Amino acid sequence: MKRILPAIVSTVLTFQAMAQQPLAQGKEKWLGSIHSSSQIQDFEKYWNQVTPENAGKWGSVESTRDVYNWTALDAAYDFAKENGFPFRYHVLLWGNQQPSWIESLEPDEQLEEIEEWMDTLAARYPDIDYLEVINEPLHDPPSGAGNGNYLAALGGWGSGYDWIVNGFKMARERFPDVPLVINDYNILNNTSDANRYATIVNLLKSEGLIDVIGVQGHAFTTTTSNETMKEVLGILAATELPIMVTELDIDGPSDQKQLEDYQRIFPLLWEHPSVIGITLWGFRQGLWRNEQKAYLIDTDGSERPALTWLREYVEETFVSLTLDEKLKQELSIYPNPAQSYFTIQSEEAIKQVKIYDLVGKTVHQSSSQQVELPGHIPAGTYVVAITTISGRQISQRLKIN
Repeated sequence: MKRILPAIVSTVLTFQAMAQQPLAQGKEKWLGSIHSSSQIQDFEKYWNQVTPENAGKWGSVESTRDVYNWTALDAAYDFAKENGFPFRYHVLLWGNQQPSWIESLEPDEQLEEIEEWMDTLAARYPDIDYLEVINEPLHDPPSGAGNGNYLAALGGWGSGYDWIVNGFKMARERFPDVPLVINDYNILNNTSDANRYATIVNLLKSEGLIDVIGVQGHAFTTTTSNETMKEVLGILAATELPIMVTELDIDGPSDQKQLEDYQRIFPLLWEHPSVIGITLWGFRQGLWRNEQKAYLIDTDGSERPALTWLREYVEETFVSLTLDEKLKQELSIYPNPAQSYFTIQSEEAIKQVKIYDLVGKTVHQSSSQQVELPGHIPAGTYVVAITTISGRQISQRLKIN
């Protein structure tokens, strides 16, 4: 017993220490959640990226014309900055939760109000990390009563998607250094909509107006097959833009069902080379799909099995890469150990090389097959994560002398 007890104590202390920091702390990708009154307790013990749930929606901030309520949005923004977490603003323009007073204005006056809305946000929140410009352009555009009714003020449909392009142009003018994001639902489960979505993305990309693709991951989309979701991610990745999964929730009618679905869905999204992060749409009771029991913390405050598994999974897959056994035979790194450089010998061109230390921190990255090592990297053992031009991935150990 005396020999076993220290090991037990050590394990408990290690688990407690892990529980005090975000699951994706020190990882290449962030794993976040929404900020709201029902979700803030112990947020920083689990998640390291912040998105306001409703606080940033125009109808929440300016429900009365020229009267702004910043309280909840300030709280989310300040919380992210105080903890050093990336902050994604949700959302500038949408066909839902918009001010009712704007619907009856003439298009010219509506455009003035839209510009004022963007100007005010740009002045108040200068350090946004990601800006969601338009939410649900395919499924909920700002057209008609109850939906903002200002699509015409942005230029209408025009030759296809003029209102979307104009909305992004306005955002780029006011937020020139902030990565701009588009977001929509029923993309992961629908290859037809995914192709329409990619058409919009490529249009925006051709004008230098978009930086990141957002895809919502609500439970009613991820009930599709993994094969469909893989195909959709491939369609979006072909745009050569990074992807973020913006609104992930997985229902939990029972602990076992939720666990099985997390084990099926989450690795597919997390390990995709184009996915830079995932945002859960809540983890405590009071979240959007509360009736469907999508929460990860139970009524007594205990973690449901899916959350326990999620912690272990993210910890074990710290570089978030899938090993390609065939690529392993085709690719080699030399010299290893390395000193000032190393070369990747590969039959396929290399798209990206990242070097991580053993706690998952990125210490250097390159797009060349001959990688020059900066002098600030100390001697030691590292992980080299390699992505080929076709998206295949491998990670290998590298010793630097």
